[in-house]
Amino acid sequence: MIIFIVPIKSAQISTNWEVFSILVERTMRSICQQTSSNFKVIAVCHEIPQLNFQHPSLEYIQVDFDPPTAKNIEKLQSDDPLNYRNAAKEADKAKKIMQGVAYAKKYNASHYMVVDADDCISKHIAKFAEEDTNDVPGWFISKGYIYNEGSNLIFLNKNTFNVLCGTCIIVKSEYIDQLLQKKPYPLYNHDFTSLGNGKEMHPLPFPGAIYSIGNTENYCSTPEAVKKMNSYSFLKKDFYENIVRKLMKYRVKLVTDSFRKEFGLTKLDFTSVFNK
Repeated sequence: MIIFIVPIKSAQISTNWEVFSILVERTMRSICQQTSSNFKVIAVCHEIPQLNFQHPSLEYIQVDFDPPTAKNIEKLQSDDPLNYRNAAKEADKAKKIMQGVAYAKKYNASHYMVVDADDCISKHIAKFAEEDTNDVPGWFISKGYIYNEGSNLIFLNKNTFNVLCGTCIIVKSEYIDQLLQKKPYPLYNHDFTSLGNGKEMHPLPFPGAIYSIGNTENYCSTPEAVKKMNSYSFLKKDFYENIVRKLMKYRVKLVTDSFRKEFGLTKLDFTSVFNK
């Protein structure tokens, strides 16, 4: 059995809880369409999102520690004052993953995968892990998709997806703790491929996940951040260097109906939220 751990941020730090709940619902539907039924989804949250979706393999557990609100973040002046806000949010995420793993121990799972609450994953992951006969300690997703919410195009990152996105590692249960740093502050690590005792994870042999950006709820890739990343003047050398870099790292694909079905990448409708 594989267990998917989904850390969900608090409504107290969400830009729009109703919008975020729609994103979370799509993620849950994406995970739960696995071609093997041998999986569980453990969603870890302060508040349970407002979803119109249930599944027998989906469970919620609620935490009671303080969320990283602006008031609470002020108390966490870290050694890196420029980034302590993100450090607090990463610590919140890591603590939720830790609690999810502790809760899931009762299922004696063979594998774990952390899935960010606004991403989508391939429906083939559970079956792939279940059928592994090579005693692989885990897999990292080197090939994955970057999706700017609402677009009809999607970008395949051909080599470094696991550096960009946290939805990128499937690991045997005995190694899950190696992804979780406890000191100096809790942190979920995902941008490496080597485990302890010289164990090497293998690249997943197919694109395994979609990293959703520009959806207003991803604090690392807000619409403003995405716009800034692409704000190069065509009159400057940086514009052309940026194009070359992207051509080397990415391949553009059309988002077809069959592609949407494989990953559960449904078109989202926020009109019910903004027409109130």
